[in-house]
Amino acid sequence: MALSSPTRLGAQGFQLSGHVFSVIEGDTVPLANHWVMLHQVDTTGGRVVDSVRTDVIGIYFLRAPERDTTAVYLSSVSFRDIGYFSNPVSAATFTTDTASTLFVYDTSSVGPPVQVVERHVVIRAQEVDGSRSALEILLLENPGQETRIANDTANPVWQGAIPRGAFNLEVAPGDISPSSLYRRGDSVAVAAAIPPGPENRKRIIFGYILPKDLRDLTVPVDQPLGRLQVLIEDPSVEMIGGPLTPQAPEFMDDIEFMRFDGTGIASGAHASFRLSGSSISPPWLLWIILAMSAVAMTAVLAVWIRRPRVVTGQGHASDMKVLAAQVAALDERVAAKGTQLSDDERAAFDRERTALKTKLTEALARRDAER
Repeated sequence: MALSSPTRLGAQGFQLSGHVFSVIEGDTVPLANHWVMLHQVDTTGGRVVDSVRTDVIGIYFLRAPERDTTAVYLSSVSFRDIGYFSNPVSAATFTTDTASTLFVYDTSSVGPPVQVVERHVVIRAQEVDGSRSALEILLLENPGQETRIANDTANPVWQGAIPRGAFNLEVAPGDISPSSLYRRGDSVAVAAAIPPGPENRKRIIFGYILPKDLRDLTVPVDQPLGRLQVLIEDPSVEMIGGPLTPQAPEFMDDIEFMRFDGTGIASGAHASFRLSGSSISPPWLLWIILAMSAVAMTAVLAVWIRRPRVVTGQGHASDMKVLAAQVAALDERVAAKGTQLSDDERAAFDRERTALKTKLTEALARRDAER
């Protein structure tokens, strides 16, 4: 593996074709005369390499002028000001032209509540100052028929409670931009658009700090959860209330976590624990988790909780899918702003792009190292 000396097959181009459909009340209708763009995303960032309008039956044909084996390619279409992206393809892993189908939806700020399919909470042992770091990974699904959007931050697409007194919220890149997740009192809220259906589930990842010398911890449940898993770095922790069942301990980097798990959790079924505060947590581990959090949720738990499993190539493909879409979406947002982009906004975009490019470089490196 040598990213510093990439292999490029510049003489060869390739074609990406497909359909675009608008989903209306469960029926698919071809989306005619809409621009579809082809994005090339590599370790230097992203750029549009071709664009075309769909024909009368929603078909498009895009062509990359060269086959860059260090890059991934994906198509996108904008509908009702929301960008929809195909799965990325790598020029290094296919030899023929490829096809992709895109589905777009009407938007709405109202509808059935966004559901929490899974919620994973990881609580570290006490730091030297007596506080504890925590990490949450959630998987959200929109059960409606329209893409849910937020009119403003006072009316988010979704919000959920976190333990009272938590502070220093840190948001990691997941399936939405970190800027779309924010604090609202004792809750976190999401302002990002969430298309409908299981195939468009969104993974969000964030961390926070629990107060010093906390002994009685309550993980609040303010809405139904498909699954709730709590892992606590405390061998003497005692569950004092709630719907979870103690399970066999899990290990992360030779550190034992007590595990509590449950499915079909009802709203109001808070999980309560009594902590012993008997150990000291290495302060770096949570932030390594946050740094690696662009991988899929199952890969996060496998790598950092389940010993001795490792991420496979499938996990790297998920990395690149998320990151490539985020880079392409960022470039579209910058282009849409044009000359109206302020210096502060440009600086924020540059910081986000740099972080995404770093993570994409790491994902490409892990993929190439396993070949």
